[in-house]
Amino acid sequence: MDDSELAALLAGCADCPYPGAWQDAPFPERAVDGVRYAVVAVDPGVGVLGVRRDDGSLWELPEADGGPHLVNSGVEDFAAFNAAYREAAAEADAYEGPGGGLDDAAALEAAEEAADALTEALLERFAALDAEAVADEDSFWSVAAEELGYGMSV
Repeated sequence: MDDSELAALLAGCADCPYPGAWQDAPFPERAVDGVRYAVVAVDPGVGVLGVRRDDGSLWELPEADGGPHLVNSGVEDFAAFNAAYREAAAEADAYEGPGGGLDDAAALEAAEEAADALTEALLERFAALDAEAVADEDSFWSVAAEELGYGMSV
């Protein structure tokens, strides 16, 4: 896939839960362990998101120690995950809670249950789209789903 096709697939993904700056085509190259990546987003001091040139998978590439971590098996999967995340985020934003405030134990428990349900539903949806991307509980999308739920129950 060339950079213009890659840029088209990534259009609209800039609001994903990645704090870095999205790059424009033509994408800079980065090699890690002999594998070439197109750098599509950069978070200075943390790392980058890179698309493997040989298979189109999307990876987190840390700036310091450590190897690449799979984000998605393909850019199309990343776009689908981003859409699912946006829908879940809208649901979380619309959640008004059971009332009662932060001092009400029953209200807090209900909010935590709702947050857990949203997180689990999102993770199930992710797994149906690209199971490998959420196979590890510390993966990019697993953490994003958990954080979305945490924000809902606070």
